[in-house]
Amino acid sequence: MRARPSPADYMTVANGVCGFLALAVVAGLWLGDTNDGPGLDHDQLVAALWLYGIGMVFDVLDGPVARWRGSSGLGPVLDTICDTISFGLLPALLFVASTHGEASWRAPVLVAAAMYVALTMLRLARHAKFETDEQTAAQHAGRELVRAPFKGMPSPVGGNCVLAIVVLTPPPALAVAVVGVVALLLIADIPYPDNSAVGGAFVAGLLAASFLALAGVISLDIPSAAALIGLLPIAIVRVLASWGRSLRSVAPGGAWGDRR
Repeated sequence: MRARPSPADYMTVANGVCGFLALAVVAGLWLGDTNDGPGLDHDQLVAALWLYGIGMVFDVLDGPVARWRGSSGLGPVLDTICDTISFGLLPALLFVASTHGEASWRAPVLVAAAMYVALTMLRLARHAKFETDEQTAAQHAGRELVRAPFKGMPSPVGGNCVLAIVVLTPPPALAVAVVGVVALLLIADIPYPDNSAVGGAFVAGLLAASFLALAGVISLDIPSAAALIGLLPIAIVRVLASWGRSLRSVAPGGAWGDRR
């Protein structure tokens, strides 16, 4: 039987459409007469970020709408497709466009951007597979579906971090390093905090500050710095803690050290 899209599915698709439209803005830079210019200008960046922010709103709303109006079952697949566009391709292309004038860094930037896109797709595919497997197991066992846990940095968080780098424009070496770290954190085998009360309030405040910045009320640097400071250290600390636990488990006297 063909699944009929639900209102939540349209929210998810709207997220992907916003990502596509933002990509079209950036593509105008590369397809036009400015290929040898300094790269992304302020108006292009703001237009792309507006579409990215609207896509984020749709990404937040599709879950509540699905619980309110019901789901068609297309959600996990649509999420993977649309999140790849909005939170994978768009931040990566903006990152490349923003460093277009740094000729000596074009190759490292392209490598970091490609790495980010590839690992975003892997992270989304892994999450979608878990949801599919869990749904199948729940149906067979006649039990309630368990929500897929966040393993590694969620793709919207990764996208926010990359876009923060685009806005803040640190030296190319630092920018490439941060994007590379974000890419690796996407597939890190660590639990990532779900949208708890504190986390949800922070994300809501960050989104509100972003729209204020895009409207010209405050500097774009403010939400960008807040995104990096509030989102990136959480994943790094969790990775380091996970490594610490692994090292203790294999040390003499640890869980592995006790084995004969």
